[in-house]
Amino acid sequence: MLKDLGTPARSAIRSAGTPLRSAGLPREIRRRRTVLVLVILASLTLIVLDARRSAGSPVEPLRSAAASVFGPLESTASEARQPVDNLRDRFAEVDRLKAENEKLKSANEDLTRQLNTSDYARSRAQELDKLLKVAPAFTMTPARVIGIGSAQTFNHTVTIDAGTADGVRPDMTVMNGTGLVGRVVRTTQGTATVLLIGDRNSTVGGRLNATMALGFVSGRGDVAGTLDYKLVDPKARPKVGDRIVTWGSTGDAPYVPGVPIGVVTSVTPNEGALGSTATIKPYVDPTRIDTVGVVTGPPARPPRTQLGKGN
Repeated sequence: MLKDLGTPARSAIRSAGTPLRSAGLPREIRRRRTVLVLVILASLTLIVLDARRSAGSPVEPLRSAAASVFGPLESTASEARQPVDNLRDRFAEVDRLKAENEKLKSANEDLTRQLNTSDYARSRAQELDKLLKVAPAFTMTPARVIGIGSAQTFNHTVTIDAGTADGVRPDMTVMNGTGLVGRVVRTTQGTATVLLIGDRNSTVGGRLNATMALGFVSGRGDVAGTLDYKLVDPKARPKVGDRIVTWGSTGDAPYVPGVPIGVVTSVTPNEGALGSTATIKPYVDPTRIDTVGVVTGPPARPPRTQLGKGN
């Protein structure tokens, strides 16, 4: 009977304990809320007090203590990081300088290229301008020198970029805006070989501008293109400074008349014979030929005046 009586008692105690624990939960929540409210109020109080920024601020000792503790650590960390930052900045500066240097180098190359191209274009324009000034007196095909040297069996030749397709044939006069260059000796459809007047195999009929005396101009075969001039009349003597022009050939081939050849620089008497030989400096520098004109037709000239009693 006691056993039976005890069982309900434990059950009653167990059932009675549950409301007690449940009754304690609101008290714990109220305690936590109270602590939270106190912390918030304390924080607001400290913020208000610190806002005065006065020497008597209650936060100042805390700030000073924190600064004394964390200040050295922050300074040490900054000092340790400084070399790394400096190295990184230095690499960045080097990269920037390299990129800037490449840009400047590229710009310099472009300017140099433009300058060189401008100089070449200016020189060609000047040569074309000189050629145009003499073009009205001749029927010419313009051309440009694209090679120099002995393409065949000749010593002093140049190759031009005009050929039979442009009306160029052998035994045509070649000149530029300064004077006589030579004569065409061989052609292809698109090119022609020009024998320079300074070649040993070149002979040109020349006339003294001052006295109209006739002679022959022959090349020496040297690089400078120096020429020798011998007059037909052994009694005639050229003078230093006299100018020589072509007297022309039959049918204007290979030389048309009136083309400047060069100027007399010295005169030497012929040994054991009459007459003298003059040294001629050509107007055309054989080492600086670029733009030329091939005389592909007879000289352009007005009709000749008929002589008669009425004149």
